[in-house]
Amino acid sequence: MKKKVGPRISDKDYGDIRQAILEQKVVPSMRLLWSSGTAVDKTNVCAYNCSFIVPTRIKDFGEMMYILMCGTGVGFSVENKTVEQLPGIKNQTGELLPKFVVEDSKEGWADAFIHGLDAWFNGKDVEFDYSQLRPEGARLKTMGGRSSGPQPLINLMEFSRAKLLANQGKKLSTLDVHDICCKIGEVVVSGGVRRSAMISLSDLNDEEMQNAKSGEFWNNNPQRFMANNSAVYNEKPNIGEFLKEWTALVKSGTGERGIFNRGSLEKQLPARRWEKFKTFAQTCGTNPCGEIILRNRQFCNLTSIVAREDDTPESLMEKIRLATILGTYQASLTDFKYLSDEWKINSEEEALLGVSITGAWDCPIIRDAHLLRKLRDHSIEVNDEYAVKLGINPSTCVTCIKPSGNSSQFLDTSSGLHPRHSKYYIRRVRISKTDPLFRMMAEQGVKYHPEVGQTMENAHTFVLEFPVESPDGVYKDDLSAIEQLENWKLFKENFTEHNPSVTISVGDDEWIQTADWIYKNWDIIGGLSFLPRDNHVYQLAPYEAIDKHTYEEMAAAFPDIDYSKIFDYEREDETQGAKEYACVGNSCEIV
Repeated sequence: MKKKVGPRISDKDYGDIRQAILEQKVVPSMRLLWSSGTAVDKTNVCAYNCSFIVPTRIKDFGEMMYILMCGTGVGFSVENKTVEQLPGIKNQTGELLPKFVVEDSKEGWADAFIHGLDAWFNGKDVEFDYSQLRPEGARLKTMGGRSSGPQPLINLMEFSRAKLLANQGKKLSTLDVHDICCKIGEVVVSGGVRRSAMISLSDLNDEEMQNAKSGEFWNNNPQRFMANNSAVYNEKPNIGEFLKEWTALVKSGTGERGIFNRGSLEKQLPARRWEKFKTFAQTCGTNPCGEIILRNRQFCNLTSIVAREDDTPESLMEKIRLATILGTYQASLTDFKYLSDEWKINSEEEALLGVSITGAWDCPIIRDAHLLRKLRDHSIEVNDEYAVKLGINPSTCVTCIKPSGNSSQFLDTSSGLHPRHSKYYIRRVRISKTDPLFRMMAEQGVKYHPEVGQTMENAHTFVLEFPVESPDGVYKDDLSAIEQLENWKLFKENFTEHNPSVTISVGDDEWIQTADWIYKNWDIIGGLSFLPRDNHVYQLAPYEAIDKHTYEEMAAAFPDIDYSKIFDYEREDETQGAKEYACVGNSCEIV
């Protein structure tokens, strides 16, 4: 930061920010914290948490792949008006193009995918030479971690080719485009980590998308795990339309599709943003977690303050100041190599920030409307001041609440607006089989399972299990669905200029009253996710409540890990940052 900004920020500010990060009072974009140095210098995409794209061109699929390979979450639209802009698929002519040599880089993978799609859309075929790609397990010098080898890219090529050739003389359906996008997300991550890095927006009346996750979809379409699905509402639905979609959501067991309320954005966004945003409103979308409203081809960066039990109004105001300075700096990073110019233009024009709060249920004083408004207004003022210092536009939208499902584990806080899961629970963590940390944990006796749909013999992703005891406090099942929604409303109306991201846990007897609350509060609903409190369909979920006896048994059996042994496994930087998406989905507390 100091290297890029220099004296435009004072030495005191640098020192305060550094100390606040070290003391876990604020966190910058965790993506930037991981990628600082060579990776982010090569492309600033690595610094950003989230993005949104409306894929209407063949090139857009390659850009989506590139962004995902940088570790940034992607939202995308498969609305009819989007998909119908893609070209029709010509009948195969038998023409075989020269063999295409795939270069061993993010750009090389994306270029190869674009080349293949272009050939298949235009009735031609092409073979690929993957010999230049590093083998599985080879070290990735710039991005860290280990190579997945060529097989994931081969899988994507074969999957996409089959989709297009099955639709010769026609156009792809919305579900076809959705599946291709999900497959991109699946193959980018070594082994296809199940947690979502994407969100798919579809028309309210799209029944194929409504049923995309019906039944045991993971058996035949496991790529669909990669995206959370939300229905787009361009206006308030009549009660029949609303209840039809709500009933499908309840029956699914997945809590999908969620709600993306495009029609009420004018009432929700600050006036200074709406003036610049209104011409983009009909094609806008959201990031995978639902807290940021984005134009087509736009990024957003996130920062957080960490709310603690002993915080005071004064300490929270200082935290929000430092988190906002960090976010303003992050918004200045707009060197997006490889991508279309629109990404830079849109991101610079609005210079979006996403200053968030995590640990809301750990800090009693923060759930106060007056204090929340003070924090929001102070964040806006600080951004205005430091945008001038850095020579960028002031942000048109500053505050949000992100889920913080990953960072809360590191910070030992409740996640965003969510209370802690329960007093005792199993925390499951997904990890690549080539990660030295996995080998170290497994060989010391930590319990693990192959990922859903994989076996011990063929798994490339494993799931580690950790028993956890939470401190005394508020837990998920202590709050009714309506209490969770009222807490969301408190932050929505008094803190966020964007949106608070939350997954509402709903009991079997709460679905009707929850629907009533949503319909009555429609004008403030930006994006919400719902999940059955207990009987969801997800296997090996990241959180599973257990009783005290089970916890004590698991804790007693859990090995005493010798972390110094990591040096025996990891001789160089082999962390899996590139394969852990910054923005992992609006149900990231569960999936």
